[in-house]
Amino acid sequence: MSDKLCLRCDWSGETRSRSCPKCGTGLFASAPPENARRAARRPTPSPDRRDLLDVAPEDSPSARPSTQDGRPRSRGWITSGLVAVIAAGAFVFISSHTPAAAPPTSNGPPPGLDGTLIYAAQDPGGWALWTWDLRTGRVAPGPHVEQPTNLVDASTLRPGWVGVTSSEGRRQVASILHFLTPESRAIPIAAGDLVTWSSGGEDVTSLRFGDRTQGCLRHVVITSDLVSFGTSEVRYDGPMCGLPLTIARDGTFIYVVAARGTTASIVFVGGGYTERFIDDHALVSLSTRGDFLITPVPRPGAGQTRAPPQGLQLYYRSPSQSGPVPFGKKRQPLLVDEFLTWSRDAGDAYVLGSYGGVRGVYRITMAPGIGLRVPELVDRTDAATIEATVTAAGDLILLQDGELSTVRAGVLRPLTLPPGAPRPAGPVLWTAPSLGPPGSAS
Repeated sequence: MSDKLCLRCDWSGETRSRSCPKCGTGLFASAPPENARRAARRPTPSPDRRDLLDVAPEDSPSARPSTQDGRPRSRGWITSGLVAVIAAGAFVFISSHTPAAAPPTSNGPPPGLDGTLIYAAQDPGGWALWTWDLRTGRVAPGPHVEQPTNLVDASTLRPGWVGVTSSEGRRQVASILHFLTPESRAIPIAAGDLVTWSSGGEDVTSLRFGDRTQGCLRHVVITSDLVSFGTSEVRYDGPMCGLPLTIARDGTFIYVVAARGTTASIVFVGGGYTERFIDDHALVSLSTRGDFLITPVPRPGAGQTRAPPQGLQLYYRSPSQSGPVPFGKKRQPLLVDEFLTWSRDAGDAYVLGSYGGVRGVYRITMAPGIGLRVPELVDRTDAATIEATVTAAGDLILLQDGELSTVRAGVLRPLTLPPGAPRPAGPVLWTAPSLGPPGSAS
């Protein structure tokens, strides 16, 4: 027999049994004193697999629950729980501090809207032009200009060229921009009391007049300047009856609105002579196709009659015997406050006016047919200042009191500039994409 030891109840003694006589747990044999001394002098060898077989499998510590077994398991569950709580907290923190995906919005350029929008804005240095690439959304600063009143697409002369009409006191100045970078400078082309551009910006026609010399007569000088070549030609130098209010031109001819007292007439300017073209009317706008938008100007005493007011009318260069064609119904004419823009093919025009007591932006067509003369309301508005331009696809871009919008297929939606872009405050112009140099209107 040999001394045996019970690790569970601390029993020790001599027995031949392999089980503790007190608790039944497997016993371990104690080493003889000499073996213990030898073991103290050398490293303890790894236990032999055969020694482990002396312990009954069902009595091994791994096969039976014990208080010592329960502690590490409890610690494991606690650790796992803490990890789960920390992970959940981290998820909540990250979720609450991560910006949510932007919801769909109706603002910004609608799909398919391409090209560049050029607009005028004010800054501490005065007026400047800005470009907005409607496809990429990029907004870039452009050159400083004098107070602009009109922008003209001159890309037919050279891609990226833009014409600018500026107001300098009582004078109007027409200039050309070859690039739209901040360093670019507008090159003056012509100046006068009145200026107008031909279609495509090929040339500028200016008018200068003096004081009255006799009766209604005053001296007038009309000059045409070619933008590309820098040459000029005097188209008329002589007397004209009335005060020039408006000048316009189509591809060949020049027309001037001259006011006399309380009425006005449209005067045709030929090579060295003038001729009254349409009496008692003012010119609202002239299209590139030679269509006149005119409005009657009553003669003295006409305001005392009970006749209904006559609004906007369409007048062809070769008028019919019936005379101008009115827009709207006979007793419900379209009264125009301001002309806005032509479509690219000059088949439609957009005006600010009132029809049937509704003030708004209206679309009118130049196509033949009486049924097509009823104005189409684009947007009811109370805006004080309105600018407009039309894309090649026929989309209308409106600027109303500094707010942009676009109209496609009769549906109006906001057109919001990217953050940081200055607010538009002047004329706008859409230009088609081009292969011009960086900074040009492309």
